Amino acid sequence: MAAPARHAFGIILGDQPVTVDPRAHLDIVLRQVEAAQRNGFTYICLGQHFLYDGFRWLQPIPLLARLAAETGPEMRIAPTVIVSPFYHPVVLAEELATLDIVCDGRLIVGVGSGYAPAEFDHLQVPYAERFRRMEEGIELMRLAWRPEPFDFEGEFWQLRGASPHVTPIQHPHPPLWLGAMRSIGVRRAARIADAWMVTPETPFWEAEESYELFCAVRAQRGLQPVPVPMRREIVVGRDRAEALERYAARSRDRYLAYTQRGNDEYQRHGSSLDDFEAWATERAIVGTAAECVEAVQQLDAGMFDPLIIRAAWPGQTADEVVDYLDQLGREVISAVSSTGTPT
Repeated sequence: MAAPARHAFGIILGDQPVTVDPRAHLDIVLRQVEAAQRNGFTYICLGQHFLYDGFRWLQPIPLLARLAAETGPEMRIAPTVIVSPFYHPVVLAEELATLDIVCDGRLIVGVGSGYAPAEFDHLQVPYAERFRRMEEGIELMRLAWRPEPFDFEGEFWQLRGASPHVTPIQHPHPPLWLGAMRSIGVRRAARIADAWMVTPETPFWEAEESYELFCAVRAQRGLQPVPVPMRREIVVGRDRAEALERYAARSRDRYLAYTQRGNDEYQRHGSSLDDFEAWATERAIVGTAAECVEAVQQLDAGMFDPLIIRAAWPGQTADEVVDYLDQLGREVISAVSSTGTPT
């Protein structure tokens, strides 16, 4: 019998309460990145929010430029997702091309439309235009990443005789991941991006159905199936009950906060998170180390790879985050990672 395909793993860096000193926030980031490298992770990811009441999101492009110097050549750097409708596409394209140069061609670009209406109000971008702005922006960024002069005539942006001067190391451009939660977004990712990023709110069964849709749309364009990155939390306990308790303590309030800020994926699946165990079972990998290893091995690496977990949640200390990454590396990653040593 063939051995199970082995996965790559990444971490996504998150927010901290604004009451946490900014230097302590950066220390948590640096310590978890060091622990992630030590434990076989090969992707560093960071999302984005603006004017996010009560919590601090360090902005991805400058922070990942710093982390590029803290990481080895095996580590991919992935801002994911950047809320592209908030940017002029040329500004974003040049900043990302600069980041690709800074990290020596290790950049992956994750882009999303955004989901929080308050952020669009603050930045004076019409919420109803977010998908059209994202699609047109990607088209314009692709042109700005090429060395040839170009003209562009779009709904939101028009350029004449534009001459790119900052182009990425990777050709024709860094891999492009598109965040999507629904079938229309999965189709869009298959059409205009290199991969669709599975959100942590997406149940396993829906991720498999959506992956089939993603591949079907790619096939219509003459493209082969590719694995897609999957956000998935992995929590180990002495038994399943303890693992679920740990997961709830870390994340339940945070997911409820996302709901309150406009992310409606929880209600869409008929859950208010009142029954957290049922909700988590469909979306996370929790249990003993052996159970977590088995669950990861059941995920087809030809479909979902890398697996990206969140290590630091608001309220955790840097020591707790590092201990979690060390446990995960020792008890799970080493057994199933494409960079680890089989056990």
